[in-house]
Amino acid sequence: MSVPWASAPWAICITPPNAQGTQHLYSVDAVPGRMYKLTLDGKVLGTLGEAGKKVGQFAWAHQIACPSENELFVGEILSWRVQKLTLHPTKDQR
Repeated sequence: MSVPWASAPWAICITPPNAQGTQHLYSVDAVPGRMYKLTLDGKVLGTLGEAGKKVGQFAWAHQIACPSENELFVGEILSWRVQKLTLHPTKDQR
């Protein structure tokens, strides 16, 4: 299995089961500041973000919480903030 990590993941989170019983794993790395959504067997479903301090960018994301598949909280150590992300997947991404 090949996973396109640019660097080592700093934090991971596994969602609770959705209505279909499916769980997902979110992983975030510090550099280049990207988040990955994966199946539990390692298939990358999508990526989000880049390095930076704007909304949707990550300044060394260091913690992540995922109370649901589409609601995430990301704590960053360089910007001293927590971002709440609400994802709106398209119909074919669900």
